[in-house]
Amino acid sequence: MKNLTFAKRNVFFQFPFMSLFRLKRQIVYWLNARHRHGHGIHSPYLFGLLTNVIENQGDYYAYETIDKAWSALMRTDVKLSGNDLAGEGVPEKLKLLVRRYDLLPKYGKMLFRLINEFQPKNIICTGPVSGMSLLYLAMADSRIRVSHYDGKPELLPVTEYLLKQAKVSNVEVHNDFSELTAIDLNDSFLFISYPENPEHCREVIQNIIRNHESWPKAIVVNGIHDHLQMEDLWKELVGQEFVRISLDFFTLGLAICLTDLQKENFVIRY
Repeated sequence: MKNLTFAKRNVFFQFPFMSLFRLKRQIVYWLNARHRHGHGIHSPYLFGLLTNVIENQGDYYAYETIDKAWSALMRTDVKLSGNDLAGEGVPEKLKLLVRRYDLLPKYGKMLFRLINEFQPKNIICTGPVSGMSLLYLAMADSRIRVSHYDGKPELLPVTEYLLKQAKVSNVEVHNDFSELTAIDLNDSFLFISYPENPEHCREVIQNIIRNHESWPKAIVVNGIHDHLQMEDLWKELVGQEFVRISLDFFTLGLAICLTDLQKENFVIRY
């Protein structure tokens, strides 16, 4: 990570611990999430998706590249400065930012497998993720274009570095959040990651709901139990008629929009 700027002074940074709200929700989740390994799932389609895709423990050649990138980020002491990270002008450790904004490998690999399964026309990612999450999205299939909107400018050098090191060329970064209203959602795979910004998450979800002409194949929302507002947004999304199956994995939610499926909602232990 030699290309990145090092902070010249050491500033103590206390990574935010799990909120009391999220902790309570996680306890409820572990008490109520009874579906695992397909148990209690009667739909042949969903049973196959859970056992063969979501819970698949197989290895993919791209995992090695992504795992190396993750390990390198977790070892680095690089700090980034920004106006809206730890506070104005206060540097934060990059590895903490990655853990804060990006998916952990367990969930990133799930998205990787889902993209392989759904084979979307294009992949849309919105929110302040770094190149780590984009690696999972882009390396699932190099033929599918990945468009990233509304990222953090402070994390852009990290994104560029990781994509270059992994030789990924199917990612386009867009700085203008307003461009989201013009994108083609038809047969897409949409990843929404605003666990700390429910308002931006609301804008994206409302844009999907207002689009009556085409729907994504699947929508993944990160942080669905981080705040009461995020829970309300998730409930609003899965209540839409075009969402046929919703799967709650606590950390994230998966909404499947394939029209020939029966409408069902599940809480999955993962």
